[in-house]
Amino acid sequence: MKINKFFPIMLLIALALGFILGRYLMPNGENEKWTPDKINLYYIEKQSPITKLEQPQAFDLIQSLIVFEKGDMMSGGNSPLTAEDVNEMKKSGAVEYVYDEPISIQINNGDEKIERTKFKSILFPIDEKWDGAAYIQTTDSTYLSFVSRPSLDFILRHWIE
Repeated sequence: MKINKFFPIMLLIALALGFILGRYLMPNGENEKWTPDKINLYYIEKQSPITKLEQPQAFDLIQSLIVFEKGDMMSGGNSPLTAEDVNEMKKSGAVEYVYDEPISIQINNGDEKIERTKFKSILFPIDEKWDGAAYIQTTDSTYLSFVSRPSLDFILRHWIE
């Protein structure tokens, strides 16, 4: 008889725990918007595209290793990169998140002027020269400084040979 008394309580606890864990583990829309549709790896003048469908394990691993602050606002005021800088980054090694649909963010230029811009990719150079910076490629193909993040050299050495 004691089992019958505890069964409803155990069931209620299990349902509550399942609900709480389900809500906690469920991906939210903000993070999904930052999930790239494709990842391009550049190393020693080679390029290797990765998609979640074709190489899910590599795709997820790279995503888990690239840590950067995601948000709707970024500081601006830095000069855009030149085409030569972008080519140098790709030759020396970089990871690029590519999005099918542009992501819209706001840029604060420091003079209290906030502009909205859209970008279609994020370039993460691995060379120490770039101090862990990341750059967005706007829809008009201009590269702007975005955020700083940890080094990626060891990722590319492993995946591109």
